[in-house]
Amino acid sequence: MFLYSKEQFLECEEFPFAILPFLTMPTRALQPHYHDFIELVYVAEGHGEHLYKGNSYPLSKGDTFVIAPGVEHDYRVIGNVPLKVYNIMFMPSFLTSELEALSAVTPFLDFFYVEPFLRENLDFDSHLKLSLLEGHEMKQRIDRIFKEYDEKALGYRISIKAQLIDLLIYLSRCYDQRVVKPVFHNNESKAIRQLCEFLELHYAQPIQLEQVCRMCGMSQTTFTSKFKQMVGKTFTEYRNEVRIRASLKPLRETEEKIIEIAKSVGIRDVSHFNHLFKQHLLMTPREYRIKHRT
Repeated sequence: MFLYSKEQFLECEEFPFAILPFLTMPTRALQPHYHDFIELVYVAEGHGEHLYKGNSYPLSKGDTFVIAPGVEHDYRVIGNVPLKVYNIMFMPSFLTSELEALSAVTPFLDFFYVEPFLRENLDFDSHLKLSLLEGHEMKQRIDRIFKEYDEKALGYRISIKAQLIDLLIYLSRCYDQRVVKPVFHNNESKAIRQLCEFLELHYAQPIQLEQVCRMCGMSQTTFTSKFKQMVGKTFTEYRNEVRIRASLKPLRETEEKIIEIAKSVGIRDVSHFNHLFKQHLLMTPREYRIKHRT
């Protein structure tokens, strides 16, 4: 399995972005791969299969989806027509504050984070399939971004970032109009287990209680009671615990400032981070770092 690295594909460290049309030929051998950046994919032509985490999903014109970093996937063509996709690639750091703000909008959260997480479940059959009109709108947006990236005229980086945000908002609106909503399993116990698995991956996102209740298909009263009963703590307590646990490795192994580590795990207030850290480990982040360095 190959690693497609950010050094190979993205423009540079200061501007970790790229957009490329990619043509998969019917005769191409399988090349399972993963990458260390986010990939937003739009299928422009052809039919095929998306091989994702060991499962196979049909692909055709209009399919739009997100591939998270570190996920193995590949494409296989069905028929004699090449499969043409557009890959929009960027590091999470490229849109840090924008992704954080958009995550508070439920349709964006569904499309960008929840749907890729649920895609590995065989009983889940929901993804963003654009209509002809939506596909035309999408292609126009992609063409404008590609033109900016290709020509690199004055201010192209600012223009690309603004247009990418516009594209993500457009896709979120398309996703919001779908009848099928991505929710966790309708069994309450399994839904809460899936939510906990989801939080282990996306602890840094500003997910609200209202959003997780909708994900699990429960009222706030029912969710709060069931979650506490199953997990032994409230949703907020559990998420804080996951965030503190995620901060331990960078505290031990890097020189990154504590305030930046706090932000990276989803806690914007460093004093609140210090309070939570001491609550869980009975020492401050600084004391923990000194102890493990010694």
